[in-house]
Amino acid sequence: MRKSRGIGSTRAQVVSPLIEERRLIAASLAGDDDAFQKLVERHYRTVLNIAFRALGSEAAAEDCAQDVFIKVHKRLRSYRADTPFIHWLHRVAANTVTDALRRRRTDLSLESLVHEAPAESGDPADAAASLEQRMAVRQAIAGLPSRLRNAIVLQVFHGLSYQEIAQVLDIPIGTVMSRLHNAKRLLGDRLAGYVDEPPRAAANNP
Repeated sequence: MRKSRGIGSTRAQVVSPLIEERRLIAASLAGDDDAFQKLVERHYRTVLNIAFRALGSEAAAEDCAQDVFIKVHKRLRSYRADTPFIHWLHRVAANTVTDALRRRRTDLSLESLVHEAPAESGDPADAAASLEQRMAVRQAIAGLPSRLRNAIVLQVFHGLSYQEIAQVLDIPIGTVMSRLHNAKRLLGDRLAGYVDEPPRAAANNP
């Protein structure tokens, strides 16, 4: 009997985070602000890191993370309890990040310039070129069709696998692979100057 209780206790410990999350969601839906704050605290760092990788600016990432959780609060009733909450959260975050990318397509923030890591060579021209390239990549992603953009954002900025992207977007894994292939092909075309020009310059100037 003692062994049986021990096994049951172990199982309870394993599933307790999921049970606690469901409790927090239910309490949030009932109007418990403290429960929603705890839900935010569980996932804030993940969302903030995703936003920072996408936007390259701490201030912009914090604004974006705040927008994500405002949307979560407003749309929580649309969350289906038969799917993992983290998958739904990734979807909300992906849409919010891509909206932020579109808004920032022509915005080179002073904050990102101030906090940008210096180039290894210490040459300001190299640092400027590196920053320009990162901005070009973000702008190119923002300009993709929404279906392709969401898939590539989930892979590049959220760090999700094919299977996880399929679960978040609720599409077959083959469709995920196709969308990522098409997104990378379009990005390759749009960023050809950044990818191809340096090797040609090196070839012309040995």
